[in-house]
Amino acid sequence: MERKPGCFYCEQDEQFQSVLFRLCDLKVSTVFLCRDQTLPGRCTIMFREHYEELYDIPKDLRDDFMDDVCALAQTITEVFGADKINYAIYGDEVRHVHLTLCPKYKDKLGWGKPFVLFPEEKDLVILSQKEYNERMEQIARAARQKRGLSV
Repeated sequence: MERKPGCFYCEQDEQFQSVLFRLCDLKVSTVFLCRDQTLPGRCTIMFREHYEELYDIPKDLRDDFMDDVCALAQTITEVFGADKINYAIYGDEVRHVHLTLCPKYKDKLGWGKPFVLFPEEKDLVILSQKEYNERMEQIARAARQKRGLSV
């Protein structure tokens, strides 16, 4: 598996682990629960190998990645009752293929606008470790089942 030195997603250092919690592996990706759960179910999914652009990933693997993304989005919608999923693909500074799946809820923060990447401190929802663990288990079980993987 190709890793790139200095890449935030490849190295997963302390700063990384303070904002993203490793949730599970799907077919070609790894899923992380975002520490900020202002919008319940917000996750980041990264392609496990280091690629900087979607078009660089071989088509068969890119198709598997998009199937992983869809399984995760459907899981978040079902588990948390999201009204819509926003998909964010940036990468100007973190050049590793990853998406943030941001569930949106009518009448909640950011509805009708692009999702709020970094909410104000007063809006942040930080869970207990037990709540994070429960949330991660729910998501992992359902997403892995959707991809035909053992739970």
